[in-house]
Amino acid sequence: MDETEELICLCVRALVAQMGDVPGVEMHLTRNAVLGLTGEPSPDFNRLTLGAGPQAEAFLVSSVARARERGLPLVVVMSPQAEATLAPVAAGLGLTVAGTSPLMVLRPGTPVTPSRPVRITRALGPDLVAIAGDLEAAAFDEPRDVLARCIDVCVTETAGVETWIAWDGDLPLSAVTVTPTGNTAGISLMATPPEHQRKGWGRALLTQVMADYRRRGVARFHLGSTEAGLRLYESVGFVTVAELSAWLLPAEGALPGRDRGGPS
Repeated sequence: MDETEELICLCVRALVAQMGDVPGVEMHLTRNAVLGLTGEPSPDFNRLTLGAGPQAEAFLVSSVARARERGLPLVVVMSPQAEATLAPVAAGLGLTVAGTSPLMVLRPGTPVTPSRPVRITRALGPDLVAIAGDLEAAAFDEPRDVLARCIDVCVTETAGVETWIAWDGDLPLSAVTVTPTGNTAGISLMATPPEHQRKGWGRALLTQVMADYRRRGVARFHLGSTEAGLRLYESVGFVTVAELSAWLLPAEGALPGRDRGGPS
């Protein structure tokens, strides 16, 4: 298995950990694919991550059918190998290309040096989890109630999803989520609200958290970047290993009015 497909498998595990405790979530998965449907009207909260494999086409077809049955929009993220064979299938199912996302990795041996001291705490307990959710809502311009239903509930001591907050005194500045799997950890939800951006707080949080995980035995980190975050991650030491294609099934591509209440 090449590095990209290996990282897709790790992304599948991370998404399961991040969505597994969402009330009413419907999940279907294989080793290299996962469908998670929260029932929210935003496609960002109904996702399919798909790697290459003999069952990939069947998984794609059944996932789109299920999203349509429930009247939900869906974001589909494919590895380059999967897209090479499944792009015509995706188009035939009514999916349209929505862009690409760099799949990035910081490999073992790449030094991680904290950029400056910053106080960080893990988000545990309702008060700190709510603070992290406030930062994410402000950074990503997402409805706070949706984040409470789909993200806050999964930030627990035993979920395998660890969220960290950077502070300036009593002021929370930035948050980041880490999902460790063995000696590799996924980075996600790097959230710094606009009023705190371009001041080095996000970099300080990310580098200190990564250095702490290195001391705990994590050798490699991976993430899916946005265009806005690409420069930060490259400067820290991440390199792009693949461009993952993102496809969208809009709500109007679904069948409205059917089974919106939860899993069958």
